[in-house]
Amino acid sequence: MKYIIGLTGLIGSGKSLAADIFRDLGVDVIDTDIIAHQITSANGIAIKEIYDTFGDKFIKDSGELNRSLMRELVFSDPWSRHKLENILYPLIFAEVQNEVNTSSQSYLIVVVPLLFKSVKYINLIQRSIFVDCKEDVLIKRVINRSVINEQDVKKILNAQMPQSLQLVLCDDIIDNNSHITSLKEQIIKLNNNYKKIFKDVAV
Repeated sequence: MKYIIGLTGLIGSGKSLAADIFRDLGVDVIDTDIIAHQITSANGIAIKEIYDTFGDKFIKDSGELNRSLMRELVFSDPWSRHKLENILYPLIFAEVQNEVNTSSQSYLIVVVPLLFKSVKYINLIQRSIFVDCKEDVLIKRVINRSVINEQDVKKILNAQMPQSLQLVLCDDIIDNNSHITSLKEQIIKLNNNYKKIFKDVAV
């Protein structure tokens, strides 16, 4: 049996950085954002259905999804967001299951931005981590790394489950409001705890 830990957090909270640190410690990490990017790249398995559903203006000449245009649509139109999710989510989940099945480790991390909104992922995992970060900090991080303004960041945040509720639902919390050294120390401690908990789990 494999133990699967879901890692989540709001946009800009540092999920990807936390996942990278787990990888550096030798943990298998499956990132649903990376999978989503792969299946919406040129020749990705989601491109045809996106084209058929939304039209050619949402596909770049290179054959990949026009992410900025699609982001603008889905965060202003809930019905369009629902249609896109119906295309992407089953494909992403199928790939997650495939990667879980091929992992040789007894415990692994699955990064899921909307973890607590998905019954499928809740049923898949045995434990959860929430990467916590103050709203003003994460807004600055998103603006600094992306071509996106504060208003659009807040639209994305409003579409996600409230921070206060996710803090209640999660099993473990990683505080990412300070220096990367603190982040690494917390993750090393969690990893050591997980290895102790799952050391007797059969691969």
